[in-house]
Amino acid sequence: MLLCAEMLRRGHEVTLWTSAYDHIRKQWREEWLESGGEPVRREDGLQIRFLKGCGYRTNVGMRRFVDHWLAARDFARVAPTLARPDVIVASLPDHLTAEAAVEYGRRAGAASIVDVRDKWPDVFVDRAGPGARGAVADAVLRPEHRRSARLLRRTDAVLGSMNSMLDWALTKAGRAPTWRDRVFYLTTFPRNFDLGADAPRPAGAVAAALAASAGRTVFSFVGTFNRTQHPLLILDAVDELVARGADTSRLSVIIAGDGLDAEQVRSRAAAHAFVHVVGWVDAAQMAALLAGSHVGILAMNFPSPAFNNKAFAYLASGLPILNGATGDLADLVVEHGIGVNVPGGDAGALADAIDRLGHDRGTVEAMTDRARRLFAERFDRDANYQAYAEHVEAVAADRGASGVTRRAG
Repeated sequence: MLLCAEMLRRGHEVTLWTSAYDHIRKQWREEWLESGGEPVRREDGLQIRFLKGCGYRTNVGMRRFVDHWLAARDFARVAPTLARPDVIVASLPDHLTAEAAVEYGRRAGAASIVDVRDKWPDVFVDRAGPGARGAVADAVLRPEHRRSARLLRRTDAVLGSMNSMLDWALTKAGRAPTWRDRVFYLTTFPRNFDLGADAPRPAGAVAAALAASAGRTVFSFVGTFNRTQHPLLILDAVDELVARGADTSRLSVIIAGDGLDAEQVRSRAAAHAFVHVVGWVDAAQMAALLAGSHVGILAMNFPSPAFNNKAFAYLASGLPILNGATGDLADLVVEHGIGVNVPGGDAGALADAIDRLGHDRGTVEAMTDRARRLFAERFDRDANYQAYAEHVEAVAADRGASGVTRRAG
């Protein structure tokens, strides 16, 4: 949506193709239901077209593959009946609709760009784990590996949300990088510090949690609870601190979000007076919570270079990060001194980091200053999306589109 907004601002015609199914909430999108499945034209000129699948309940499973296959078939059927775009930007995941977009672009003479956000279908093999299960999953998914490699090889440009994603994509495609292949760290969160009178105001559960945390070092986790990133790891660390007899009088942990095992999170958190669970919050209350926090926690259940947008939300709020990811984010933490790297899944190491930073406000403040400088230099949302849009235009022009592009899909 942010890329769409920037392309519209630059005078282009933009169509957003999106699933009719909400991946996060696991329900059909209200906009799709209200429109009766018809395209929606917004006041800013953006046209939204919905792709109909079958829905799914789990992120890793055959039904999700079927949903994406149906969505890809829907795109392949409808797209050729519409005006030809100059450029198509397709996200990966998923690889099925991305392939449909790339193949349509080749037939239509439109430039295509694949924006890699996760390693599909490799993530399914990784989830199966090492040994026989992983080997079986790899064998079963061999046609999908070929599909992913083929689309990455045939697209005009590959973009990565981090270096590890771009490296993976180019290796899988067996292609050497060109100027078209780039990394864009795409924060979706606007600057959330030094806002003065425009600072977000906490309300409800967020206001109550921050009030109860007054005078303490506030560690916050925000986002969806899933198998990769989950606050139960934070609660394991809290339990360990209590078992050690650590001084928790200067600590506060606030968990915002919902998802897998949410009831277990609430029941375990209730055992600790300094842990607060505020439930799912909207963007305004997330901003208010992070503006009132001192440290953000990226609680990874296992080592992985993939990290999601909560890391950028923390940086946009000028927060040091207790980081469980490897790869780019771990390198940034060390290079710029903006937090502490904690091995994924290691509750003991996370407990050590919380205990240390919770009793060393000077270090936290120094990390905060560095995090704010880094965000301003490299992760400002508006500047990054302007650069992204400029690159889309350049790829389209190089592909032979009519100089200044007027349509985008």
